[in-house]
Amino acid sequence: MSALLNWLASHESSLSAIAALIAIIAGVAVAFRLIWTRMPSHVMSQVKRPAFLSDWRNIGLISVSLVALLLMAILALGPDNSEQSAASGSDKPGAGGKPSVAVLPLNNISGDPEQTYLADGIAEDVITLLSSNPRFFVVARNSSFTYKGQAVDIRQVGEELGVRYVVEGSLRKVGDRLRVNVQLIDTSNGLHVWAEKYDRAYTDLFALQDEITNGIAIALGDQIYTAEIARAHSKPADNLDAWGLVMRANRSMVNFSRESSNEAIKDLRAALVIDPNYALAKAELALNLCTRVTGAFSDNPREDLARAYALGVEALRTAPNHPLVLAKVGSCYGFTGRRDDGIRLLEKALIKQANSALALWSIGAVLVLDGQAALGLAKLEQAIELSPRAPEMYLIKAFQAAALIALKRYAEAEQATLAGLKSYDGWDGSWRLLAIAKAGLGDEKAAQAALYKAREVEPSFSLMSTKAVYAIIYKDKGRLVLSKILPIWPEDLVGTDNN
Repeated sequence: MSALLNWLASHESSLSAIAALIAIIAGVAVAFRLIWTRMPSHVMSQVKRPAFLSDWRNIGLISVSLVALLLMAILALGPDNSEQSAASGSDKPGAGGKPSVAVLPLNNISGDPEQTYLADGIAEDVITLLSSNPRFFVVARNSSFTYKGQAVDIRQVGEELGVRYVVEGSLRKVGDRLRVNVQLIDTSNGLHVWAEKYDRAYTDLFALQDEITNGIAIALGDQIYTAEIARAHSKPADNLDAWGLVMRANRSMVNFSRESSNEAIKDLRAALVIDPNYALAKAELALNLCTRVTGAFSDNPREDLARAYALGVEALRTAPNHPLVLAKVGSCYGFTGRRDDGIRLLEKALIKQANSALALWSIGAVLVLDGQAALGLAKLEQAIELSPRAPEMYLIKAFQAAALIALKRYAEAEQATLAGLKSYDGWDGSWRLLAIAKAGLGDEKAAQAALYKAREVEPSFSLMSTKAVYAIIYKDKGRLVLSKILPIWPEDLVGTDNN
């Protein structure tokens, strides 16, 4: 029965039109029959009864009408993808601004025909892995592989397949080495967004294919995500659709500050004006309200958290299995003390999308905040290995440092914060963690210098604001991580309870 329903759903538009036509014709005939039976006897005696109004034909017409109506009811109640469309706006290429990607077959330039199978296998696996990422629409292999062996114009491919990005590359076997070159190209201007070369020993073929495939797919995911954020910020907000506004808001987590937080919340509210049922926008807004509180930027933390939790419930009700929605709402909960709920949602997100660096580092961060530093550190390191170029690397490194501080590994914590600051140095949280690591190493002057740097990037930074934030996010109210820094905290950075 389910197979029948799926077939009916796949032919819904054609069958609906046919069923409606049959119902109309049969309905008209039945109406004539009813009119005929109610005509006065003296009129009926003078008019010859039409053949189509005979009893057996009338029974047949009624039967056909019932079948047509039943078919229309089945089509109306059949399977749909409302959950997915509600979560992402639309999954059709180009619809809702969602980026679409085509992965062309790799060009075998090794002179060895047997390597064509490997080239095709890598491209097919990349398509499969990218397709699991809910941030983009990936064109099916049957469409992108029609260009195999052809010299193509990337802009023409973009027009013919209706895609924003094209992935192309080549494979060459030289002796006992395999070299794979891959490029990501923006079809609107033909410019290279990203390029990478993989040079590996040609040993275990299957392991080699998996390594290269995973590396390409993860890097492409990060690069497309970053490119979409840049694209959204290159346009005025009033020219963007709901998806574009969500992408603009994502910059908040790439360059977190008071200003970026406020801008993100504004963009997400605008997205929900355009599409009030957009689950991903609700999840993003929930997370941004939570991080506004944990960043000490909120004028009314209690109200912001209440609104964030309500949005989280609404987003999960609409899209309970969407990996990005699960990850965003899970992070919101986990960063603000609802750790059991946060961990549960993040674990579910990883089940839905196993290679999600976002869900992996988020659950690692939540575990660290929950006092499970060793387990959290392992998750964070997995995320770094999985996605070494993640746009929010400074945040990952900050939580890695927090875990190392909890484990009293201060030298490693210092290196983690310094690595994060190379990625982005405009968030006071990174400087605060560097100060704690320096204090753990006994370098009082360097620790105080880092605290003053935190005040420089965030004027409201103080000991009081730090304690207020840590009371929300840490299981022990941050007593452990603050123990090394409290004795040397500069007097002019203490602040007041109202700060």
